Amino acid sequence: MIRESNEERGQRSMHLLRIFRNHKSEVFRPDGGMVVVGCSEEGDIVVEEAGIPEIALQLEFCDGCCRAVAKYPGVRLNGGKLKSQRLKLGDRIEIGGTAIIVDTEPDTRLSFDVSADNFINTFGRFAAAVGKERDLRSLLRKAISILFEVIGGTDAFIFTLDENRRPRVFVSSASGPAEERFSDTVVQNVLHKGEGICIPNALSDPQLAGSQSIVDLRLSSVLCCPLQVAGKMNGIIYLGSRKATHSFSPRDLDGLSVYASVVAMLINHVEYISQQHASIRRLARSGRHEGIIGESKVMKDLLASVDSLAASDISVLLEGETGVGKDLFAQLIHRKSSRSGREFVVINCSSLQGQLMESELFGHRRGSFTGAVRDHAGLFRAAHGGTLFLDEIGEMDAGLQAKLLRTLETGMVRAVGATDEQSVDVRIICATNRDLSEMVERGEFRRDLYYRINQYCLRLPPLSRREDDCLLLAYFFLEKYKSMYPHKEIVDFHPDALEAIAVHDWPGNVRELAATVHKGVLASQGPLVTVDLGGLDKSLLTYDAAMRAFQQKLLWRAIHACGGSRDRAAQRLGLSRSTFFRYLAASGGTNRQL
Repeated sequence: MIRESNEERGQRSMHLLRIFRNHKSEVFRPDGGMVVVGCSEEGDIVVEEAGIPEIALQLEFCDGCCRAVAKYPGVRLNGGKLKSQRLKLGDRIEIGGTAIIVDTEPDTRLSFDVSADNFINTFGRFAAAVGKERDLRSLLRKAISILFEVIGGTDAFIFTLDENRRPRVFVSSASGPAEERFSDTVVQNVLHKGEGICIPNALSDPQLAGSQSIVDLRLSSVLCCPLQVAGKMNGIIYLGSRKATHSFSPRDLDGLSVYASVVAMLINHVEYISQQHASIRRLARSGRHEGIIGESKVMKDLLASVDSLAASDISVLLEGETGVGKDLFAQLIHRKSSRSGREFVVINCSSLQGQLMESELFGHRRGSFTGAVRDHAGLFRAAHGGTLFLDEIGEMDAGLQAKLLRTLETGMVRAVGATDEQSVDVRIICATNRDLSEMVERGEFRRDLYYRINQYCLRLPPLSRREDDCLLLAYFFLEKYKSMYPHKEIVDFHPDALEAIAVHDWPGNVRELAATVHKGVLASQGPLVTVDLGGLDKSLLTYDAAMRAFQQKLLWRAIHACGGSRDRAAQRLGLSRSTFFRYLAASGGTNRQL
């Protein structure tokens, strides 16, 4: 080799050679000209192995280029035979048990700009991505893309930890599993120490000396950080460079550490949401109370009341808005009672009026009116020993109210056109979406009948007061309706659909939710179901509309907590009576049922 003292040598070469043998690594910096490799002690790189000639390889450096000329048939280049070839960065030459990799002096610039403006720009772009994309893999791929722009590198990976705390690639910059190339030595080091690592020069770093993965990957520089939330590691972020001209710095590690903390919190949040949705799906499949779905406190209290009511024959009045499930509660009371082995008979009092309704309830004799061609027993006798459910009892006319009251008090029914009475043993459950107490005050409903059917009142809450149950019900209906269309490969709700379901006020209650999910399943074209709630949810996106919705829920929760008393609700909220009623009117809720 011609030494640097020879003035004819010219400018020192920027190339360097990384040598690996006997599980150790070293760096050789050529001075330019020619480098001789062989067994001769006079050579520049000595390979002391049997069968290796004095000159096995010549490396010629000129004008920033490097050419390899093999003088021995056992020399291999990147796994193939070498004769004479111009080399490029990262090429691997093997002579016996010695490997030589062509590299250059690293660029020691600090690539990560930790200025305030750059930080704001970096995290601002990531925050924008979070706002537009809900899928975790897509978000983390965006995180990798931003890392490449800010720090640089050729390979990026984000690992999550399985139940045995083993790292598994979750997302990467690789095009597929076959291209996922990283240093497991570095990843395991971070996993066990829980600290970030910056390796500016991987081939000469003492921590990685002898690591075959570093050689095989032609890895130049590595950054690796734990993803931690509250001291608990939930993953690892890895950034590698196979460019010999690019080297990571400790400052890059500082920037990556801050970025990693944001990524860790995102993963933690998404995992929490996924766990909650999984729990909701399990409850939707198995947490049913004989047809009733609900885990909110108000529903648990109601179900506890049902257990108490079922042990008696007391008359029950179910109050609540249309679509809250009054019929389901009536059925549940019957099934839990001692009458469960007998008939549960239902009639909607708004469906028939006058003599037709009287005939349906109490029966009639043949010829008692036009069209009465045969005797009809009536629903009271059909329900003998069981339960009669009178839905929409507030729609019953005054004449029938009087006859119903007499039957309830005497236990006797007289069919239309009959002169005799027959004894019946029937439990009565009534339901209404109207305020019967106000109807009594206006003279529209008999006071004595009201007290007779209202021996115990269950007020069923609207779905807007059951926020904890909305997603539970939605998943129940999703499971129900997707089973009706097995050709559709439905997996879950779209994240936007879950958000819309959670914030919608559901004026149509459970019935509206069921119809909305059914429509979404029918319209779905892929694995994720979307929902169409018209303009209602869009209005909630405005500040004023959102505040009105919150105000209405707050006021009605207070009213319910105070047993329906608006005056006591005002006191509980620390509002004057006039202010309370003004807020209630402004929120559009003065006539709402509890």
